[in-house]
Amino acid sequence: MIYSADEEKQWRFKKLLIAIVVVVVLACIGVASWLGYREIFTAKEEPPAPVTAQKPAVPSPLGVEGRYLFTGTTVWARANEKYARGNFAQPFSQLNTLNREAYDAWSTDFECPITDNVVPYETQVNNLVFNCRPEFLPEASKFFNLYDLANNHTDNQGGQEGIASTRAYMEKAGVQYFGNYDPAITEDICEVVALPIRIQKTDKTQEKGSLPVAFCAWHFFNYFRGPKPEELAVVRQYADIMPVFGFAEMGLEYQATASPDQVKIAHQLMDTGLDFLMANNPHWVQNTEAYNGKLIVYSLGNFIFDQLDTETNRGASIDATITVNYDENLAKWVALGPSCHSFKDDCLTKAQQQSLKKIDIQYRYAVVGSLGGAGKLTRKADAATQSAVEARMNWIETSKALAQ
Repeated sequence: MIYSADEEKQWRFKKLLIAIVVVVVLACIGVASWLGYREIFTAKEEPPAPVTAQKPAVPSPLGVEGRYLFTGTTVWARANEKYARGNFAQPFSQLNTLNREAYDAWSTDFECPITDNVVPYETQVNNLVFNCRPEFLPEASKFFNLYDLANNHTDNQGGQEGIASTRAYMEKAGVQYFGNYDPAITEDICEVVALPIRIQKTDKTQEKGSLPVAFCAWHFFNYFRGPKPEELAVVRQYADIMPVFGFAEMGLEYQATASPDQVKIAHQLMDTGLDFLMANNPHWVQNTEAYNGKLIVYSLGNFIFDQLDTETNRGASIDATITVNYDENLAKWVALGPSCHSFKDDCLTKAQQQSLKKIDIQYRYAVVGSLGGAGKLTRKADAATQSAVEARMNWIETSKALAQ
């Protein structure tokens, strides 16, 4: 094909233009490749982005547990004082055989006033008048946190004057106490106690705390009667809002089985709303009962005492374990607990003002036998004594009736 001069000139221009474009494109590609190569081999390594550490989850409460030993009658006067010979730790020196460290608290029926009076051994024996020296209390309180004063010997040193002295010494020792030998003093029947507990947490740790519980106690033995309506009514105001542990001094001495009068009184007390009832006075271990699904022990017998025969030298203690599921209501009770340690505090009023609801406690019980007596140190019972104590208490039947 023959082009004219103008067409030839246009074609050459187009070829030149195409060549220029190709050269520019190739140059751009080359520059870009060189820059990429330089970036790869000359760029500094960037530090990694900081990793934010996750905070561990704060453990939360799952529930509350507590384990307690409720013992029989304790007195370190008379022969126990004589045999101690000034060693105030001596009467308690074998109590660790009962595994004290496994319990959050021990409670005992303390049948003796604590005063500075000097009462000769012969006077205590001949007149059945007790006086417990205060020097024993610091050693005793390494084991006992809670003392029941509602019995027939706490009036032996001046009546209310003697019991006031007892309370003063216990206050100084930092222990809690409840009850009065005179059941007609209705304001002393119940006392809110800061019961030691353990708060179980989601990380399997536990924290110590305290739970308000009403301890209500009566003494009927010296009064030859049962409870009066006004003495029963006291309990209901506590039982409507909080757990109530019951204690009674009743029944004839040295009997193996509770009398019909004991049973009647126990049922009257339980009907006020008690969670359980532990009774004393016979100095022998007696039978037990599951009453409306709740435990009654008619006599725990002696724990630390100075009598001589086999029956009075063996005792039964109740090992009680409690569990409570944690919720907002229980959290409020636990928060209130530390303010309930003082005698005659206003814990009941505070609980009512906060509209707290009664908690649901699950109980599990076991029997722990012991041996003691005049000139003997109280210690854990041997297997034969343990078996005899459980048989006396008809424990297998009662345990089944409690569905445990």
